[in-house]
Amino acid sequence: MHEETINVLMYAVRPRVVLKYCGQLSLMLALLTLAPLLFSLAETDWQLVTCYTIICSGLLLIGGLLARLPAPVRIQSNEALTVTAIMFLLAPLLMSWPLMIADVAYIDALFEAISGITTTGLSTLGSIAGRADTLLFARAWLQWYGGLGIVVLSVAILMGHQAAARRLTDPIESGDMLVMTARTHAQRTLFIYILLTLVGMTLVWPLSGNGFTALLHVLSAVSTGGFSNNDASLAGLGSRPVAMALMLISFLGAVSLPLYWRVAHAGWRGGLHALFTDVELRALFLACLLVGAILSGLNWLNGTTAPWYHGFMLGISAQTTTGFATQAVASADPASKLVMIISMLIGGSVGSSAGGIKLLRLLIFFRLLQLILHRTGLTPHAVFVAKLAGHRLENDDIIRALQLILLFIIIMLLSWLPFLVMGYEPLSALFEVVSACGTVGLSSGIARPELEPVLKAVLCFDMLAGRLEIIALLVVLYPRNWFGRREEIK
Repeated sequence: MHEETINVLMYAVRPRVVLKYCGQLSLMLALLTLAPLLFSLAETDWQLVTCYTIICSGLLLIGGLLARLPAPVRIQSNEALTVTAIMFLLAPLLMSWPLMIADVAYIDALFEAISGITTTGLSTLGSIAGRADTLLFARAWLQWYGGLGIVVLSVAILMGHQAAARRLTDPIESGDMLVMTARTHAQRTLFIYILLTLVGMTLVWPLSGNGFTALLHVLSAVSTGGFSNNDASLAGLGSRPVAMALMLISFLGAVSLPLYWRVAHAGWRGGLHALFTDVELRALFLACLLVGAILSGLNWLNGTTAPWYHGFMLGISAQTTTGFATQAVASADPASKLVMIISMLIGGSVGSSAGGIKLLRLLIFFRLLQLILHRTGLTPHAVFVAKLAGHRLENDDIIRALQLILLFIIIMLLSWLPFLVMGYEPLSALFEVVSACGTVGLSSGIARPELEPVLKAVLCFDMLAGRLEIIALLVVLYPRNWFGRREEIK
């Protein structure tokens, strides 16, 4: 299709539509902000109470006014993506203010807020020992609702707009996909997310014996975020059973959330069949085993204490993009770092809170590669249909998978260059960039308070791009998304 034809067919976003849905999401963000407000009230931190009260009041006032704008019958895909991207930009800008009150510099507060809302877990705070409980809870809560909350609530607003809702959550399933309205999908997914959080608390709290520590880590585990209240992450908990329980919750968080609902409502036979035949779940399990085994072997060769425990824990953390660690990643050997880079790039399941390019897209790429090899031995007129787990792959699915993989690689290479120019060790710099783009949070030691501001900005962009899967962020930055012919609001 010629560019002139594309320009004629393309509609720019309608400001009233974007403002209306941003207003509705602002109301929901105000509701979500009540949690740190109430926690600050319980801690009698009146400065933070005032700060959160102002934020909530502002969001309620502005959101209430914007939400009254006329609602269209149909919302465009670029409008849905624009609204989601704007909210992921607005939330950290607002939530960096309370972090600054805890004696954090603005650029580090913004970095921390972006890392939280994108469920990355990288930090430039340095040591968090002795930090206020209000700050620790705010970080963990950002990760929890950043992992799924805003996205699910976005879909709830867009009920009836199936194309837009699919672009927001991309809930591609490897089994029979349920036909549902956007609101129903949002309700079910949010229910599973909350249930996983409650299961995590039920499991971790008795093991740890500390409700607050359990809450912080469970919120981070379910969202595959990785923030901890210990400088040594899970190693600082001093309990392997607690660490393993949290890694189990992290694994569950990296599984496609709609799969849980399908399994629970298919009967015990149908549920087991759906569970064991889900190609992405099997891929996630095998990837965790493979990465864990390789890291364990490398630990053993390097004389690391408890090589199998640390290897599998770090392997699961990297593959699920959680970012928890039981050993210092910065001191890992080059081979281990390379293995984790590949693992973090791939990530977890589509429709989960995990980051990375997602396993399903990698499986689509491998299936396409297999198809190309098969066609070399077929007759010229042979018809060969690409299928994955018995389901036909449409051209749109293949194109979207390939374009996202390509965009991820381009973003990572471009982000890697500034670190190389400024003299950072290449492998460690690549590790940090992949960790940011994959919203993982494992660090090679580069993310620290002394990191140059321009490189902090690069990592912030990478975290946002990774959480929004690049396309939504590029849509916001694309001039024709804002300027051009607009469809009439009906």
